[in-house]
Amino acid sequence: MHIVVFTGGGFPLPKATENYWKSTSGPDYVVAADSGLCACEAYAEFWKTKYDFSPDVILGDMDSLPSAEKRLKKYSSEQIILHDPYKDYTDTELALEHAHSYAERAGKGSHKFITLIGGNGGRLDHLLGIFDLFATELRPSVWLCGSQAVWFAPGESRFDVSGVSPKNPISIARVNGDSRSGGQINSSGLEWECGCFRDKGMPSISNRISKKNYKEGLPVKLSVIEGTFLFIFPVTALISAVNQGNHPKRR
Repeated sequence: MHIVVFTGGGFPLPKATENYWKSTSGPDYVVAADSGLCACEAYAEFWKTKYDFSPDVILGDMDSLPSAEKRLKKYSSEQIILHDPYKDYTDTELALEHAHSYAERAGKGSHKFITLIGGNGGRLDHLLGIFDLFATELRPSVWLCGSQAVWFAPGESRFDVSGVSPKNPISIARVNGDSRSGGQINSSGLEWECGCFRDKGMPSISNRISKKNYKEGLPVKLSVIEGTFLFIFPVTALISAVNQGNHPKRR
């Protein structure tokens, strides 16, 4: 089950995500959180019948949704879940909680793949909050934000990355332990391979495909031997993933 969650903040233009949907699949269930409804509607309009991005649920306190009352009139009351703005949870957290709960109720809890779209820019605390969610049970499988896609990479997961150029940054962050150290990754096809990765903090920032692999049309290959990481790729990249949670096109 592929659940797509839209949240407020910057999001990739729909046309930039074509390779992403080829890498995964279209959504089976769509959640729009507050002003994430704007992104949701943009995707629905762009993809039309190729992928169905019409929202199944719209939730949040609607404090940042432009023309909220008028916009929500287009949808049935059964689709809308209103939350009190007086809360210590973000609408993104509530939307991800709903996504996980829906998968459990549908009997797909062990077969869910969640894509979070939006949340780029704006408030730093919200940005850090989304990053922190990857260390919790509410984590998405992938976060599409701006021009980048953040993929959750647990132990024994493997990724082949195509459709990138030396101008496209590839970065890696830690999620295990205290997020400062530990874990092990193997790589091939990078300009600076895993032997050059930092022992503490982010193992690699603004890495890129090697000139050789780019010239010969070969993918970058990354595999997690130990620990848990986030792989940050261009949103336009074509990704083949193995053992990355419940990838819809898992091989």
